[in-house]
Amino acid sequence: MSVPTLLRADSPEGWLVKARLIDIAQLAGVSEATVSRVLNGRPGVNDATRQLVINAARQLGRDVRPSLTESGPLVGVLVPDLDNQVFASWVERLEAELFERGASALVALRARTVEREREIFQRFLCSGVSGIIVVSGHHAQHLGPIDHYREISSAGVPLVLINGVREDLSASFLSTDDGHAMTLVLTHLEDLGHVRIGLAVGDEHTWPVREKVRVFESQAEQHGRTARPVVFTDFSYAGGYQAARDLVARGATAVVCGSDVMAAGALEGVRSLGLEVPSDVSIVGYDDVGWASLTAPPLTTVRQAIGSMARAAVVAALGGGERSRRPARSEVVVRPQLIVRGSTAGAPEEPQAAPAALRRIS
Repeated sequence: MSVPTLLRADSPEGWLVKARLIDIAQLAGVSEATVSRVLNGRPGVNDATRQLVINAARQLGRDVRPSLTESGPLVGVLVPDLDNQVFASWVERLEAELFERGASALVALRARTVEREREIFQRFLCSGVSGIIVVSGHHAQHLGPIDHYREISSAGVPLVLINGVREDLSASFLSTDDGHAMTLVLTHLEDLGHVRIGLAVGDEHTWPVREKVRVFESQAEQHGRTARPVVFTDFSYAGGYQAARDLVARGATAVVCGSDVMAAGALEGVRSLGLEVPSDVSIVGYDDVGWASLTAPPLTTVRQAIGSMARAAVVAALGGGERSRRPARSEVVVRPQLIVRGSTAGAPEEPQAAPAALRRIS
């Protein structure tokens, strides 16, 4: 059998090994599940087979180090970035939950493409992870490719996917109830007298955005209201800034944002029009990051239950991988809280008119 092409540790690309679990399994004459058990330091494999797998792995260039498992299980954690504090909070809570259970986290960032995400998964496997947790990864993309997720599940490695659900994939799914969150926000704003409500969100093809938009639009229909404006941008300060200006130009007296970072931009976007928050325009964020109560005014926002979701994710990532080649599919949806602060207030009796230049672009 020919040996697959490898990237050695001293190569310019680093220590990434292109050989997959199936390559080692074929060379050793065992199943992928057996390879996964050996590399992850799990029981259930006799010494002769274990040594056979280790030899095959080393022949294919994998660095099989006993220290990877001697200090307890290792779980791969993938988040988009640490610039947005909500993702830093996820890493902090996941690491704390793992530490309490004698496990450690191997954190990776910025999987901007499916190919990059696949490479990170392979690095996780090379490091002997016992499970993989992905926060807001490519699994959240509607109808995006998921073969690399299936490879993880097929290898018997528990896979936990947060904030995004795919019906065609076996994994443990944990999601914030974005539909319920939108219901809470709209009820709050309507109770304050707001009728002209706009929504600013990110990529329209992702699961969380689709759920928010679905409820946002359906509630308008149920109440017999005209279509409410939606701006699709990105989850950034600049995105929120421009979206708020756009929505106010369309007459919105309240702007709901898909993240607190966007909401911070929206606060400044409203001020740039010579208007005030919340007397002229109310702003609502999403996430309740650490600084949300420190903005001027303090931000009304939706708080995700990161602590309890992180606990459930770690339990799923550490449990059951060695008992089944294909871990069972499960879905858990957690309801968030609405945290009311100073950025929302009663709708103005006569909404301020947007500047003429903005009215023309709307």
